[in-house]
Amino acid sequence: MRRRGERGETLAEVLVSTTLLGIIGVGIIGAIAAVLISTNIDRHLSAGETVLRSYVAAIEEAVYVACAGTPTYAPGAVGYALPPSFAARVTKVQYLQAPGPDPVVPATTVLLRWTDSCPDPDPGVQLVDVVVQSRGAHSAIERISFVKRQIATVP
Repeated sequence: MRRRGERGETLAEVLVSTTLLGIIGVGIIGAIAAVLISTNIDRHLSAGETVLRSYVAAIEEAVYVACAGTPTYAPGAVGYALPPSFAARVTKVQYLQAPGPDPVVPATTVLLRWTDSCPDPDPGVQLVDVVVQSRGAHSAIERISFVKRQIATVP
């Protein structure tokens, strides 16, 4: 209890204000930590996408190999040097299957069908699946499938 003329805060008032400041401080620190973690994850994702696009460009520039397998387009085999904090690999190579008649699809539409076994002769078109993964506490995985074609040479 306060007497008249006394100034100052009671112990209860000090405890309540200290508790409120602590709760607010913990909330602010938690928000800052969440922003930092989110920024780190976004950085891994954008870097992974850049590495993925660079690796795909290296595969596209590499010489077409008939009936190629996954090791054919490995980073070292296509002349691509991976950054140290990333792993990349070709997960699957499929080959264009000869089109056949399809009673459901109109004759003006061409369906692309892919097979795991390479037909003889190689059709000159491959569907390549690529995966890039960043290493670290907040790793990110990027993947893409693209078509690699044999470029016809002009005589």
